[in-house]
Amino acid sequence: MKKLTALLILTLSIFNASHAQVTLGGTTLQQTVVASNLNVPWDMVYGPDGWIWFTELSGNIKRMNPDTYQMQQVFAIGDVALFGFSVGLHSMVMHPDFNTNHYLYVHYAYTTTASKIVRYEYDVANNTLINPTIILGNILAGVSHNGSRMVILDDKLFITLGDTYNAPALAQNLNSINGKVLRMNLDGSIPADNPIPNSLIWSFGHRNPQGLCYGNGRLYSSEHGTGNNDEINIIEENRNYGWSTVEGVCNTAAEITFCTANNVKEPIWSWSPSIAPCGLDIYQNEAIPEWNNSLLLAVLKDKKLLQLKLNDDGSQIVQQTAIITNTYGRLRDVLVIPDGRVFICTSNRDYTGTPIATDDRIIEIKNSALGITHFGDDTKTSVYPVPSDHMLFIESATNVGFVSIFDGNGKEVYSGKYSNKVDVSALTSGMYYLQLMDADKRVVDKKKILIK
Repeated sequence: MKKLTALLILTLSIFNASHAQVTLGGTTLQQTVVASNLNVPWDMVYGPDGWIWFTELSGNIKRMNPDTYQMQQVFAIGDVALFGFSVGLHSMVMHPDFNTNHYLYVHYAYTTTASKIVRYEYDVANNTLINPTIILGNILAGVSHNGSRMVILDDKLFITLGDTYNAPALAQNLNSINGKVLRMNLDGSIPADNPIPNSLIWSFGHRNPQGLCYGNGRLYSSEHGTGNNDEINIIEENRNYGWSTVEGVCNTAAEITFCTANNVKEPIWSWSPSIAPCGLDIYQNEAIPEWNNSLLLAVLKDKKLLQLKLNDDGSQIVQQTAIITNTYGRLRDVLVIPDGRVFICTSNRDYTGTPIATDDRIIEIKNSALGITHFGDDTKTSVYPVPSDHMLFIESATNVGFVSIFDGNGKEVYSGKYSNKVDVSALTSGMYYLQLMDADKRVVDKKKILIK
């Protein structure tokens, strides 16, 4: 049985679903079901508008206010094909300038053999999507192993695609885009600096990667193995990840030969037997200090939320901790928002789930001691001018020691000791989130800010 050696595996004492709290080191995590009666929510993203947007397998696109938990139906895609093992509407990502151009991208199967990436425009006035534009069409689809997750970095769209289940050889075939991580311009065209000329391929040799996130200057992915060797990978340009010759690390004679000859990148963590890893996000926030600089992983088969603690530079996983086990059923995705709260969604109404009456659900996880659950409009903190294009002035009645600013994707773009003025001239226009912390870096207040 192949797997990377775990330095330490911790198991927490988890209460049953009727209990709302769990102790994690010196922190008490409060769990709250904030949405129910959903139908296989697949992908959750934190929008620049301050809402959590998510897809449902059948074609629905919805958004939820993370402060009031108000739910809105935004759109239903009419040509989604539902078939096989949970095939339908999958991943979604928002354009970095969403507040200006209102673009969002979705990936879904539209026949039993093909999927596509479509860009929509959000009609703010009518809360719906308009002007669909196919960015990449005729992607080979299968009954499973279609991926997919999307991330936008430096105005390039990355998407994970699986090997379509019945064709593992596609993963090594550079004439096919399946079993790959693709990189494209936001209009779907091929970037001039991609590693293979006239190709969207960024990395290859993937079986079924269903998680993707960015942090520490690295692109992390979770990938389904067979009965063994589920993986966490760091995605690098023009690297081969081994499938279908290599499973997990390179540790058999045949694998070592293949890995040496084909520039194979080994996973930084693997599991045997398989756990079915799915949605992945990075936690870089002091709101839950025990999780800072960790990957959070939603798990389907083992019905867990896992914390994967990273080393300082993010190149290795040094510890695994099971946070939630057999409490909400199959977990499809995990999302970290800028104030340090975490949202997970279940996948119990898919082909192999066992739903209860209120499935599927979204669950909020937060540090119960912080007490702040939303961006308030009270008078504890004044921020002006809003919008700002150069200098942001902060007046707070709280004991503030540090200031952070996050963009709409949860990326920290400013961090420093508290000052009553912050230069924001280097930030692009859009919605941001100001987080104030005390001397111990505990969150004491948060504000939405607009940069023009």
